[in-house]
Amino acid sequence: MRLSKPVFLHALRSQADATLRLVITGIVGLILYAIVSGGVTLNALSLAGVGALVKGGNSLLVLMVWLLGLGLISREASSGSIQLVLLRPLSRPSYVLSKWAALTAVAWALLLLTHAAFLAHQGLGGADPGTFALILAFQGLQLAAVAAVVTLFSTVPIQFGELGLLALLLLSFLALKLLNFRLAWQGLDQAVSLAWRILLPGVDYDGGVGSLFSGAAFNAGVLVAALAGAMAIMRRREFTYADQG
Repeated sequence: MRLSKPVFLHALRSQADATLRLVITGIVGLILYAIVSGGVTLNALSLAGVGALVKGGNSLLVLMVWLLGLGLISREASSGSIQLVLLRPLSRPSYVLSKWAALTAVAWALLLLTHAAFLAHQGLGGADPGTFALILAFQGLQLAAVAAVVTLFSTVPIQFGELGLLALLLLSFLALKLLNFRLAWQGLDQAVSLAWRILLPGVDYDGGVGSLFSGAAFNAGVLVAALAGAMAIMRRREFTYADQG
């Protein structure tokens, strides 16, 4: 199983074909830039230091990856063009891997720009170079895991689309949280929180360097499981022109 260069490059080009999506992503990017540059205050306190970098990555960078990943595979499946792609000497796992790699490459480019803006305005933010390098590496792993989750969602054969499926799951999590106020089932809140971490992988820096490593191990598991799930779904899917919609 290896990357397909044509599929990889086509997926990169497809990031720029939705004007509205790019505009929204650009607005989110400007907000993220304001946060990492120390230009945002919260409760009269300026968001400074590597904590701002982590918080911005856990929210806005993840949102940007979701926005850019919309239709990663589902768009070709619904239009029927995926049949032409799969007629080539290309395995379905390689197709999934190439799509994921393209989205991950875009995510890493955004991450590098974010860190460059942070260094330009705040230096190392009070962290030593080793810790800063770890944050960069583990945020890279985080975004690769997010891209894998988006890829998995894009292979699911339903008409909701990636955002619709995400919204459905988020509403389900909220309903379970509210239900547990009445039921008080032990472990339900923890299970919902775990599912949330799988759905939206993040980087935990509140506990210091130790929490970075534990979070990285978790995100690596999400990455492998989501990619394996996407490949398994693609192996079993049948594509016909009836998928067009």
